Amino acid sequence: MIIEVLNIVGVVAFSVSGALKGEKHKLDILGIVILGVITAVGGGIIRDVILNQVPDSIIHERDAYLAVFTAILTYIIYHDKLEWKLSRIIKISDAAGLAVFTVIGAQKGLANNLGLLGVSITATLTGVGGGVLRDMFVNEIPFILKEDVYAFLCLVGGGVYWAGMKWGLSEALMINTVMSSIFIIRIMAIIFNLQLPSKGRLKNANS
Repeated sequence: MIIEVLNIVGVVAFSVSGALKGEKHKLDILGIVILGVITAVGGGIIRDVILNQVPDSIIHERDAYLAVFTAILTYIIYHDKLEWKLSRIIKISDAAGLAVFTVIGAQKGLANNLGLLGVSITATLTGVGGGVLRDMFVNEIPFILKEDVYAFLCLVGGGVYWAGMKWGLSEALMINTVMSSIFIIRIMAIIFNLQLPSKGRLKNANS
C-alpha cells in the first residue's frame, strides 16, 4: 500500500515537471503531455528493460493515464505570471519525484536480488531516467550532467536503502529516511546552488 501511494506521488510530481518543461519551451498541449508522460514513466521503463522485464507502466496502465491527466491539468492551470519562477518550480517537482522514485527503484533492485551496486543503479535509473529523456527531447543538457548533486543523491540513496534492509532495519524507516534525506538535500542544493566540483566552475571561480 505504501509503495502504491509513493508511486502515485512520484508520477504526479514528475509529470508536473515534464509538463512545465514543455511550457518553458512553448510546446503545444500534445508536446506537453508527451513530456509529462516521458518524465513520469521513462525512468521505470529504462530500469525494467535493463532488468529484462516488461515495464510496470505497460502492465499497469494507471501510471500513464495519471501522467496524462496531470500534464493536461498542469497545462490548464499554468499561466504566464508563473514564468519568472518556472525553473525553480520544475526543480522542486523534480526533487519530489527524485526522492520517491529512488526508493521505488531501490526496492525493485532488491526484489531482483541485486547487490549494492545493482540496487544503486536501479535507484538512479528510476530517479533520473525520465528527466534525462525529457531534457533530451527539448534539446537541453540533462540536469544530471551539469547541476548540483542530482544523480549522486540517487546512487547514495539506493546504497543506503540496500544497507538498511540488509541490516534488518524496518522498511518504513528506510523509506522515510531515504526519501526525506534526498528531498531535503535536493532542496538545499537548489536554494544554495550546491554543486559537485567541475573544472569549468573552478576556472570561473578563479578568473
